[in-house]
Amino acid sequence: MIKFLKTIACSLAFFTSSACPFTALAQQEMTREERIKVLESIKKEDSELGTDTTEDTAPIEKLELPPLSVFLDAVIENATVKRAQSQVEQVKNDYRLQKRDWMNYFRLNGNYAYGRYNVLNDNSTSFEDWYQSTTASSRHTFNVGASVSVGIGDLVNRPIKLKKYRHDIEQLEYLQDEVMEERRLRVLEAYNTVTEQLATIKAKAETAALYNAQMKITEYNFIQGKQDIISLSVERARRTSAVTNYEQSRVALHNSIVLLEMLTNVKIIKDK
Repeated sequence: MIKFLKTIACSLAFFTSSACPFTALAQQEMTREERIKVLESIKKEDSELGTDTTEDTAPIEKLELPPLSVFLDAVIENATVKRAQSQVEQVKNDYRLQKRDWMNYFRLNGNYAYGRYNVLNDNSTSFEDWYQSTTASSRHTFNVGASVSVGIGDLVNRPIKLKKYRHDIEQLEYLQDEVMEERRLRVLEAYNTVTEQLATIKAKAETAALYNAQMKITEYNFIQGKQDIISLSVERARRTSAVTNYEQSRVALHNSIVLLEMLTNVKIIKDK
């Protein structure tokens, strides 16, 4: 145990540039069992601190994106774009109604009636005094007609109203194109970000895998006494830095993919 403490002390002295007269001697006197215990204690400490990066993660760097045209075509399904399209269609319908408004100048009318009626008559003759008689019968009555009523104000203002609707439709169509263009630009930016991150994360994944393999060799050499604890610590620091860099890039890539999915409603990361 004393030898182990001396070795640790010398290792700390190495990073603080202080001298340690018994470093080489202590490294040589460590037994294989002591080296294994040192290695296990380091791994245990890494596990407790949450810095153990030996576990493999999902290979997101192997993800392949669909063509850019798929995402650009999916922009039309966005809620903002659909709202702009709905506004255009609404004004177009109002324009059609305004164009047909001239039919309100004409009126058609008609009615039909059926019923019985009684007629009361007063009669008299030279031989009889006045007397009353009643005549009852059934009757069908109907009439059909047409009329034209044109308002001078409506007739004069009609071309101006139609022109106003045409301008409204034109402006809304420009607004719709602007919304789609803005959405496509955001999709293009998100797509380029994901593409760039995919290109860099592959290199970082290869670097992390290389340091993981090198770390296993260093740990084996340390147990066999071919390398000291300082070399082991330096190699673990390099490996931790490489894997941490990869994990940070992996999280950033995942966030960029989720953003691209939200902008286009195109599923990229398949559910397991």
